[in-house]
Amino acid sequence: MLVLDLHAFHERWGARFGEVRGAEVVLTYGDSRAEHFALHTTVALLDLSFRGRLCVLGRDRERFLNGQTTNDVKALASGQGCYTTFVTAHGRMEADANVYRLVDEYLLDTEPGSAAGLRQRFEHHLVADEVQLADVAPHFGLLSVQGPRSHAVWACLELRADLPATPYGVRCITHPEHGDLYCVNHPRLGPPGWDLFAPIAALPAIAERLGEGVRSAGGRLAGWDALETGRIEAGLPRFGGGPGRDGPAAGGGA
Repeated sequence: MLVLDLHAFHERWGARFGEVRGAEVVLTYGDSRAEHFALHTTVALLDLSFRGRLCVLGRDRERFLNGQTTNDVKALASGQGCYTTFVTAHGRMEADANVYRLVDEYLLDTEPGSAAGLRQRFEHHLVADEVQLADVAPHFGLLSVQGPRSHAVWACLELRADLPATPYGVRCITHPEHGDLYCVNHPRLGPPGWDLFAPIAALPAIAERLGEGVRSAGGRLAGWDALETGRIEAGLPRFGGGPGRDGPAAGGGA
């Protein structure tokens, strides 16, 4: 099982852990109903680093990736993103992802456990294309702030930059201490929300600051159970999910 880099941080806040498709997740911090309430009425911080993160680089990246997906990713300008799916020649769905076009690459945010299979698919279809694939999950984590007060929490990072104005908009901000941070306007459940891709080394400091910001705004940390409840209520599908989770991790529980 892939253990969260912020495991100790979550444990300090009373997290109970579980497993989803081979990845450790925080199920709850002890009160999933209150966490779900915060997602819809105030604001909540989630660690989504259990999701996959894959980059597509190289001169032919646009043509290659556009030929692999059901959405028109070649129409994306730098700093834009979209949701897309990957299907077989017979139209059978294999995976889905949020795709973001950066200056020199595409960043794919995928469901837990699906990045490896997606990479194998790409490698199978690579012939003479000048394309490189990189699994960046070991290098970048993913934190998400969701809820009506999520934009107020952004100010606590003191980045001197605004969030992208439109959904799926992405912006790279170079922090003097933490390096390159990629922020995305991404309301995952309906109410406003945003994601932050941050270097692994910077995750603990950023998580502490965001945790303080969320609590100051009347919110709290939230786990998988609250997120899944909100997703189902919003009528949002999750491909390859099956049951909501695989059960408690061995020794998982604070």
